[in-house]
Amino acid sequence: MKSDILIIGAGMVGTAQAVALAQAGLRVALIERNNRERAFDTRFDGRASAIARSSQYVFEHIGVWEAMRAQAEPINDIRVVDAYSHAVVHYDHREADGQPFGHIIPNTHILPTLLAAAEKQEGLDLLFDTELEGIETDTGGVTATLSGGRTCRASLLLAADGRFSKTRDMLGLKAKVITYGQSAMVSVIKHSKPHHGVALERFMPSGPFAILPMQGNRSGVVWSEPDEVAAMMMKLTDAEYAAEIHRRAGEYLGDITMEGKRFSYPLGIVLTRHTIAPRAALIGDAAHAMHPIAGQGVNVGYRDVAALTELLVEAKQLGLDCGAASVLERYERRRRVDVMSMLAATDGINRLFSNNSLPLKLARRIGLSAVERAPKLKGYFMFRAMGLTGDLPPMLKRDVA
Repeated sequence: MKSDILIIGAGMVGTAQAVALAQAGLRVALIERNNRERAFDTRFDGRASAIARSSQYVFEHIGVWEAMRAQAEPINDIRVVDAYSHAVVHYDHREADGQPFGHIIPNTHILPTLLAAAEKQEGLDLLFDTELEGIETDTGGVTATLSGGRTCRASLLLAADGRFSKTRDMLGLKAKVITYGQSAMVSVIKHSKPHHGVALERFMPSGPFAILPMQGNRSGVVWSEPDEVAAMMMKLTDAEYAAEIHRRAGEYLGDITMEGKRFSYPLGIVLTRHTIAPRAALIGDAAHAMHPIAGQGVNVGYRDVAALTELLVEAKQLGLDCGAASVLERYERRRRVDVMSMLAATDGINRLFSNNSLPLKLARRIGLSAVERAPKLKGYFMFRAMGLTGDLPPMLKRDVA
């Protein structure tokens, strides 16, 4: 099998990248280790993503946003609260441009929608139940050995197989993993009062506690605690767990009950010094994984997609080699500032708020109060969170075609 681009990992970022490049006229092979049934499983598993405005634009450009809207709940207001000082920063979409900051969409709706688009896309070969077993690179391209004795020859290989990427290891790209000693507990709740599109981020000494609006009188909860506390919390009955959520959320949602299963996973960040190798590049969590504060992880991945698509399309139009070192070096340089600033911001916010230090408590109160009283600063933070600052690739701008 021959392709221009070989992508390992048909997750939410890798599949979007494959569709975008195939639509631009590049021949793409997309390899996924899971079988088709599991990949297309639409049974809700409690996980949802905060899709920022810039990521919505990516979906618009590749033609999947209308299908996404079926289960997308707008985020119209964001309230950031420090549990110690009760200082609040209120981000109101009417203070920006009147459009939602983003949308909360179940992951089990995002991925099947992208995969359906991939299966229909001309010039894209999607192989399920297939493992990458080896990589050989030479001056003309890269040859991947796949399970079942198959091979794929391409100009460029992209690793999109997650924070524990085996492809990254095969490429010899080292990653540093920093653990927080915290676990994120993820669940969905039903409540008697409407959420009105409000997302709550409550910072507590043990870790951040977020409530994210979903369709109907439902919300997603991402609750971080030290590992040992999270393990105990996960053993509570649904009624006990709902009561703990109610105690932290307050009365604005009314009565709370649990919906579906609860999940818990350890928190940490993954740092890669380099995101490129000869004839290869990392995208999404394979390149960078961060704390879920502010829900930026997958959105940074979609910004990888937008930047890389622009560079590869430009190379194709100029008749250049898509896997050339000069193209990949431009990608790494272009993404470095955004990725490192987001990693530093999410890590710094978590460390600033997840403690009982009196000086830091005072700093938090002063800082939040100052932001609330500074409209220009609030505006910058709003558009930064939406991914709409800096030199934007075409895919991060609204598709007006």
